[in-house]
Amino acid sequence: MSWFSMAWAQARLNHTVLMRMRGLAFSVLFLPLFLAVMNTSAVRVPVNGVPAAVFGAVGALAVVFPFTYMTITSSIVVRREERIYKRLRGSALPTSAIFAGDVLHAALIGAVQGVVILVFAMAAARAPLPQNIPLMLVAFVLGAAVFAALAIGTAGLIPNYEVAQIVALPVLFGSLVGAGMMFPLSALPDWAQRVAELMPLTPIVTMIRTAYLGRDFGQDAAPEVGFLEGFQVSAVGLGIGLLWIGIGLWSTRKYFRWDPRRA
Repeated sequence: MSWFSMAWAQARLNHTVLMRMRGLAFSVLFLPLFLAVMNTSAVRVPVNGVPAAVFGAVGALAVVFPFTYMTITSSIVVRREERIYKRLRGSALPTSAIFAGDVLHAALIGAVQGVVILVFAMAAARAPLPQNIPLMLVAFVLGAAVFAALAIGTAGLIPNYEVAQIVALPVLFGSLVGAGMMFPLSALPDWAQRVAELMPLTPIVTMIRTAYLGRDFGQDAAPEVGFLEGFQVSAVGLGIGLLWIGIGLWSTRKYFRWDPRRA
């Protein structure tokens, strides 16, 4: 059995575990779509010449990433507490395949949701075609990697499934608020805006909007940028994302547990 087959089998196990937790499954599968629709209608005035519905719909593509955190964290805690991880470690399944399956499952769900939100943005909000598809792919891979690393890194600190849901909600809403998807960041004081720019989701949202609309939304005036310039202006956001991935990997190494916390 190849490594890819084992990772795929782990991803299928993750999906089986998710479907058994109906409350979490509903939240993970449908809430991102609901929040995307709400975010599209929340922006009421044009932003730097971009129609309000388009600006909101494009930013809503990033809604899927905090739910990636919720999916991975809850699944890891459930499998750990039910000793599934302990049995997997005693098998021939490599550790890398276990983690790859976790990330692959969440990434596939996020990809499907992203496509649905993209179709909604183009149909309902009349959004144009993306200007820089390669940069959009970079932003999506970065977003998935950031929240997957944070999920695995914090799962070891969570004692049980109930607490996992409680922990996931502040991460979800904190990310959305920090990215300006609950209300405009301009409503916050200057120091809070500077903090929000360093939140995990904020640079991802900015990169997606830059890639999709061809404007540098890291600046107040949001000037138009070319194909290569889009990568250049997104370099800071990429660096912030890589920093969060590093924090997640450090936390994984320090706190991740294979055995149940009650053991």
